[in-house]
Amino acid sequence: MANCLDPLGGFANRRGAYDRALELLDEGLAHVRELGSPEETADLLRSRALVLLHRGETEEAARHFTHSAALARSVGASDKVASARRGLGDVARLSGDTARARGEYEHALRLCADNWFSTGESVRILVGLGRTAAAEGDARTAADWLEQARLLAVDSPDVLALAEVAESLAVVAPDPERAAELLGAARGLRGAPAPGDPDATRTEREVRARLAPEAYDHAFARGRRLRAAAVSAG
Repeated sequence: MANCLDPLGGFANRRGAYDRALELLDEGLAHVRELGSPEETADLLRSRALVLLHRGETEEAARHFTHSAALARSVGASDKVASARRGLGDVARLSGDTARARGEYEHALRLCADNWFSTGESVRILVGLGRTAAAEGDARTAADWLEQARLLAVDSPDVLALAEVAESLAVVAPDPERAAELLGAARGLRGAPAPGDPDATRTEREVRARLAPEAYDHAFARGRRLRAAAVSAG
């Protein structure tokens, strides 16, 4: 039951239904705590932290990610430790502490290196490193990290990870029409908006500011039709 409630909470979070997401995840947490299941508790805490991060509750999100990492470490689940450390990197980056964010992402990437199951997580960590470099004004390093993420994501079945790559590539796109096309591709891959994602919201706002509304809508629609093909093109 808890393993069903976790993704249901994730779906609610992606719709922006944060209260419902927390309700579902809290129900799952009650079950796994009764069973004394540290790994599943770590999963649900990490999912809950993502909801809190989308609500702007960064301090509480950081506490959840830290607790999740400790529980995952206690059962040797290195890929789940990596996910929690990546979450801590996101918290630091979105709070403006890029040095700390980079350290968390690099630590998480090392944990993923020996785990084949961590492809999607590795993609998201590389995206985090790329966005960190972009925030520091280092466009070349950002492009290098994001190209690594792109190459890894295009061969992965994780379409949500590929959508995150598309959005992050929009940050370093050579022109605003290409950026809008990549944002459209992300929407097409997801099949729905990402109303609470702070990265997606910020990137869309910045790209819209650089284009006339008609040009943005045209490029966005083209990317939405192309979906993965818009990202695979490099």
